[in-house]
Amino acid sequence: MNITKKDIFLGWVAAIAVAVIWGVTGVVSKPLSMAVDPMTLVFFRYVTAVIGLSIIFFFTSRSESLSKDLGSSLKIEKKDYLKIALCGIVGQGVFSLFNFLSLSHIGATENGVIQGMQPFATVFFGMMFMNFKMNKIQWGAFIASAVCIYAMSVGPTNTIEGGTPLLGYVYVTCSMLALAWTAHLRASLADKYGSVVSMLYQYISVAVLGIIVVVAMGLDLSQITIIMSSPLLIGLLIFLGTGISGGSYLIQLFAFKRIGVEKATMALNLMPLVGYLVAVVTLGEQMALGKTIIVSLIVVALYVFTKFETTEPETEEETLKPQEA
Repeated sequence: MNITKKDIFLGWVAAIAVAVIWGVTGVVSKPLSMAVDPMTLVFFRYVTAVIGLSIIFFFTSRSESLSKDLGSSLKIEKKDYLKIALCGIVGQGVFSLFNFLSLSHIGATENGVIQGMQPFATVFFGMMFMNFKMNKIQWGAFIASAVCIYAMSVGPTNTIEGGTPLLGYVYVTCSMLALAWTAHLRASLADKYGSVVSMLYQYISVAVLGIIVVVAMGLDLSQITIIMSSPLLIGLLIFLGTGISGGSYLIQLFAFKRIGVEKATMALNLMPLVGYLVAVVTLGEQMALGKTIIVSLIVVALYVFTKFETTEPETEEETLKPQEA
């Protein structure tokens, strides 16, 4: 395939679009988490995701070029059932639940910055379980980002009525770690079955568990009427379940093929900044010079961390990719 300047330009547009889509997860989730209780919202999200990703698979599986990367068959080996369930329940269900809970205590800005720490957390788990190592430059980037996170946590925080900022930071950190802990396993499943197929089964596992939880806890599914009564909330739920959790894969694959995996992944480091700016514009969250500097420094630290990755382990390329929400 001959790559033209136009292809390169469109590749960068696609890569930045993915960063925007994933970066606004907190902003999209905020109004929904305020309208529906977090446990029920997790169920609604993944039922929507299953429907959306099923439709996406229906079309992509019929394309030879797309199905090669996204998956062409729904056949899964029995030995991978537990892995898929683990990734779905922990990497998606627990991730979403704690993410929604955090938004009752902190703003989408703070939420997005912590979620943007995925590359650091993913490599840490790789160091613990897969013998990955960080070089000196990466350690410096990590320490710089940790200082910035601390400065943000003790500085001016978007206040939520009845919320406890410290608890919000604990929730979003647990959310981020749940996603990072399963990152390597999810990457291996995506390589084996295709990203759409592997994620579809993970969403199904969360939805099935959700049905059990609904029955066991007597969750009020009539809350869906709250969402259905608002065109805005309907749109946000569809975007959360299908756009963020499905359509973004197609856009990212387009970027991979035009500018390469490394450059497309670099664009994802913009996620914290995107979330911050969108939260200020759409949710009216506080914009302060100090916070702007902190978010910008974190983006730079993420770029440096990714740019100077150690490449000795063949699979380490996967360790630095911020994982989708």
